[in-house]
Amino acid sequence: MAALLRRTSSPGDPAIGDGCGVLAAPRDDAEPPRPRPARARWLALPDPDHGLRYRLQRWRSLLPALCRPHRLQAIRCGHYASRTQPSTALRRRFADLFDLREGAQAIDYPVLYAQGVIDLLQARVLADLGVNARKLRLLRHRARMLAPDATRLAQARQDIDCRVSRVVRIGPAEVLALLQTAIADESGALLAQIEDAFVVRALPVAFAVQADEDDLLRRAVSRMRRHAREIDAAAAGVRERRLLVTAADGRRFAAIAGGPLRLPRAGMRWWQVRAAALAPMYLRHLVARELAEWGLESSNLEMTFLGRAAAGQTLQLLQRGRAFELLDARGRLLAFGRT
Repeated sequence: MAALLRRTSSPGDPAIGDGCGVLAAPRDDAEPPRPRPARARWLALPDPDHGLRYRLQRWRSLLPALCRPHRLQAIRCGHYASRTQPSTALRRRFADLFDLREGAQAIDYPVLYAQGVIDLLQARVLADLGVNARKLRLLRHRARMLAPDATRLAQARQDIDCRVSRVVRIGPAEVLALLQTAIADESGALLAQIEDAFVVRALPVAFAVQADEDDLLRRAVSRMRRHAREIDAAAAGVRERRLLVTAADGRRFAAIAGGPLRLPRAGMRWWQVRAAALAPMYLRHLVARELAEWGLESSNLEMTFLGRAAAGQTLQLLQRGRAFELLDARGRLLAFGRT
């Protein structure tokens, strides 16, 4: 197993960034980065099919994350791996939740069936980082599918490893933590590479200044946050889809793929739970389903999250060329991206 991990892990690779720290789109003609040797700690993690075991493991990860002191200790971040294999029951739960086509009309959906295990691995890495989950937000997700057949992510036994690649200061008390996740099959062939960029805010300055400095990355993050709507629903060549999102669907996704807890709003008491918020990765899978239905090639998918999507509303998805935008019921930009 150790030998297999050395073939599947790539801790020194730029993965799907551009190697300079800027979150640039990957080149379509670029060769997959060659894996490099790595040492990782293997964890025996339950997948969502384990029911109670999985829920207990999630709470064991989430509760300390909400209570721990907020600090930054990047040098202590570990590199973790786990093995999983999506079951027929899990694939059925994804298909039911997102209304995926099956059988003769099946489409190659870019579904991350191992998202539940990925969520647990990321929680372990973020625990090493020392940050409090209340001060953490997913800013950008990027996935590069390397398997020629999408069913490999649905059926193959998979080795998943996760680590922090960089921690960069983007403000006086803010840093950006880049987490790299690689999914490989038993032979060591890479099936997917994932990069998740988390904003860690409200850090004591003494901790924030310990992060790397990168002006290019800092400016790239600033541009993402200032991004405004660019797609006009009435323009020619624009596709539109209305998507009803419910709290029940958010809970069903959390049961099969993890996700954040519902947290009190600032100024509210701990027992006053705010309206259910949809996990960013739920929105990612919802949008990816629609793009696949429209026939867009989505082996490279990136999505930036700007706002909180509350359940119980109808979202608007707009697509033009390779770009898309997701708006809330009031027309505010929640997320944008491209394939």
